[in-house]
Amino acid sequence: MNKKITTNDGYEIPILGLGTYLSMGRDCEHAVEFALSHGYDHIDTAQGYNNEKEVGQGWKASGRSREGIYITTKISTSNQGYEKSMRSLEKSLKALQTDYVDLLLIHWPNLSNIERTFETWQAMVEMQAQGMTRSIGVSNFPIDLLKDLLVRTEVVPAINQVEFHPFLYQQELLAYCREKGIQIEAYSPIARTKFFDHEQLVKIAKKYAKTPAQVMLAWLINHNLVVIPKSNHETRILENADIFFQFEAEDMKVLDNLLPQSRVVQEPRLFKD
Repeated sequence: MNKKITTNDGYEIPILGLGTYLSMGRDCEHAVEFALSHGYDHIDTAQGYNNEKEVGQGWKASGRSREGIYITTKISTSNQGYEKSMRSLEKSLKALQTDYVDLLLIHWPNLSNIERTFETWQAMVEMQAQGMTRSIGVSNFPIDLLKDLLVRTEVVPAINQVEFHPFLYQQELLAYCREKGIQIEAYSPIARTKFFDHEQLVKIAKKYAKTPAQVMLAWLINHNLVVIPKSNHETRILENADIFFQFEAEDMKVLDNLLPQSRVVQEPRLFKD
């Protein structure tokens, strides 16, 4: 459960984290406190989730030291641009009750004004140099846009956080990111429960005495991807951590070839010249 992956900037990211998308109010605060009190070291939030304050209250309530936990937030599209990005992180840090975040991401590429996204990246490079964030990365970036970003910067993103699960096995993106030293982090890792009754998934789950959710999460862990399942329920938070087991080769092959391959989140439009 405490396994970590070293990113291209030399920092370590816990392979398992708690997602907080759509987690609000006291539920969010309690989920964060509970997770950090039961073995989790990694919390993922975003400006657009409108819960950074609750995440801050939750980690404080856990009694954990700041150095012992990993906090991610993301710059919203509405806050993109050099100066605006800087100011937005200052607000995020205040809400999170911390002097720095461990990982700062561009939440979505602004494809209607891509130059603002690249300005945000330059601001993030500066914020990293100032110690406001340890690592910087992107989210929802397809290969075409990663290529364009890498032409413009000497700082390679540490992370690309994207939708990734057995029913969206993005092998081409994964291969490209590994070639460039970018770690994939999987959001919606259980595909929002859409495929829990899939015959092959259920069969493998029964074989290992696990739930479909645990099988999907374990598949990601077996591919050495960071996972951030979201839940506000104590039993599910604990269940989502019981995923550190290996599959037999034949079962891994089945999981690698599940159909249908489909998204549960809107696909970012591929960037074209």
